[in-house]
Amino acid sequence: MNPKFIVAIAGNIGSGKSTLSKYLSEKWGFDILPEPETKNPFLKKFYKYPVKWAFHSQVFFLTERAKMQIRAEKSIRTLLLDRTIYEDAEVFAKVVLSHDEYKIYNKIYEQFRDIITPPNFVVYLRTSVDTLMERIKVRGRPYEKGIKKSYIKKLNEKYEEWIQGFDMAPVLTLDTDEYEIYSLFGDIEEVRKQIEDFFWRGRLSNERK
Repeated sequence: MNPKFIVAIAGNIGSGKSTLSKYLSEKWGFDILPEPETKNPFLKKFYKYPVKWAFHSQVFFLTERAKMQIRAEKSIRTLLLDRTIYEDAEVFAKVVLSHDEYKIYNKIYEQFRDIITPPNFVVYLRTSVDTLMERIKVRGRPYEKGIKKSYIKKLNEKYEEWIQGFDMAPVLTLDTDEYEIYSLFGDIEEVRKQIEDFFWRGRLSNERK
């Protein structure tokens, strides 16, 4: 029996998943597997020349995230994922890669998918395009300044397709549009309680079966 417990926080660019992941990791004492975007040497190039650098950037994210998770699984019992490898492949890669590029990419993805441990449950932060664009603007990352609304919209559409078909773990969907970027995490205790309530309800249900 695998003793590890893995929680994944999923969501589009600007949804607040990194902030929530860091907060929950501190509250729960989980080791966090962060988004490897700061290490990606192709990311800034991708935002400037997406067609030329999309494949390089996506393969980096895929292999780096898989490597980080495999290493973490060997050394710790609890893990919190800031985005999943499934989102890389089922959302971002499908939006930015050509048909032929995706065929190659998917072969690599399938190898990793078969060896990493799926999460025990997923928290999906559903956020509208307008809210995402505002949060991206507020956080002010220089390489994100050129992100187009049409790109965020395509990602959101793929996110909805992916989450509707995702059956590897229970999913708690939180609609974050009613919160501003600061007040969402000003009320972060309420968000945490919703997540914990979802988790315990799921555990009790499983114990009764």
